[in-house]
Amino acid sequence: MDDSSAAISRQAILAALASNWDEALKLNQQIINKNPDNVEALNRLARAYFELGNLIMSKKYFETSLKKDPYNQIATKFIKRITAFRKRSTKNLKPYSLNNHNLQIDNDLFIEEPGKTKIITLLKVAEPQKLSVLFSGLTVLLVKKNRSITVTDQDGEYLGIMPDDVSHRLLRLISGGNKYQAHIKNIKPNSLSILVREVFRSRRFKNQPSFLETLNTFPNYSSNVVLHRDADEKPVFSSEEDGEEIN
Repeated sequence: MDDSSAAISRQAILAALASNWDEALKLNQQIINKNPDNVEALNRLARAYFELGNLIMSKKYFETSLKKDPYNQIATKFIKRITAFRKRSTKNLKPYSLNNHNLQIDNDLFIEEPGKTKIITLLKVAEPQKLSVLFSGLTVLLVKKNRSITVTDQDGEYLGIMPDDVSHRLLRLISGGNKYQAHIKNIKPNSLSILVREVFRSRRFKNQPSFLETLNTFPNYSSNVVLHRDADEKPVFSSEEDGEEIN
């Protein structure tokens, strides 16, 4: 990739992270015009069409991307999402709806409950290129690594790590039987936050909230450092007995 192409790619990634979808569409189209086999640009172009509400063009480019890379999980996920949205639209169902030409996630997903939910800004987040293909509402996995919890997508791709204080508390609660789900809340360049929700509380912690207002999640700290999963890293389980993975 020459310098000019690399510069356009960087601009396209930043446009996506800033939710400037018109600009992202234009930039990625420029890349595709020069290199029709650029799978990453195809994904970004399809995503821009998706966010602008043009599901036909979005599916077209995701399918093109998938043909060039049959193992392209991003394209696979979005095609399923588009198909599901079309079925809901046919049946006049929600949670998805078109509003001002943007496809919106059901806001009920992010309803906060004191003691049961917490928005957590991750540390040492993945590189911007990986963040640029994520979307609000995406289910993520909580993965145990010794004394901390890392966050990955459904394919096990590293996204970030929780602050130590939150990790230590959740590890204790999970070991005691609590269960949690997590979804992406906000995405910005070099910054990613998730909403973690308690979905089951064990008797052991009957009167103990999962999250305290005094916990500090270091919201202003982020780092563009990419970590890779260590060999001793294990998926977080809801309890030692049932071995159910949180997702």
